[in-house]
Amino acid sequence: MAVVQAYHYYTMMNVQSELLQHDNSWQEAEFLSNLINMLLPYQDCSPTEFIYDKDDVSEEVLKYYDEFIRWKKFAEKVGISEKTVTAFCKNVDHMNAVFPLKIFGHIYYSDWLMAYYLYLENAISKTDLQKSFVEFSLFSGKTKPANFIKFKKTVLEIEKIIMEITKKQIYREIKKKLFF
Repeated sequence: MAVVQAYHYYTMMNVQSELLQHDNSWQEAEFLSNLINMLLPYQDCSPTEFIYDKDDVSEEVLKYYDEFIRWKKFAEKVGISEKTVTAFCKNVDHMNAVFPLKIFGHIYYSDWLMAYYLYLENAISKTDLQKSFVEFSLFSGKTKPANFIKFKKTVLEIEKIIMEITKKQIYREIKKKLFF
């Protein structure tokens, strides 16, 4: 949960940072609005939704950064170093691993993990778990049941990558101490 949350805020921080690099013109806003309206007909989108204040975006970047740091510290409390979490986030961001998390998983996975945890603790029923385990379809605008098997495989892959990163970091530390 901590790693997925850290990755979510890492991603949001980077998306907002990239937004600051782009032009904020009315022509671009109209183009994006028309594109969204064409691709997602159920969504009524106007150009004003794409006009933004760079100061507000900068504040969002800082807010996401603070949350990223908070979740890294939480991960450390449960035995995953901050350095490992950062390496994991970079690894996923560069599409070296856990591709489903990069695409949309970072949006859903923390909620699904919490629902699954609550189910395992008998705090919610199987029906409540199933109601929580949905994703939003961009094309229909409706929710649909999520693929639990795919989610489980992704969680196992996250654990595997964390272990691989941790092993590499330990190996580097040992190598550094022995040869330097």
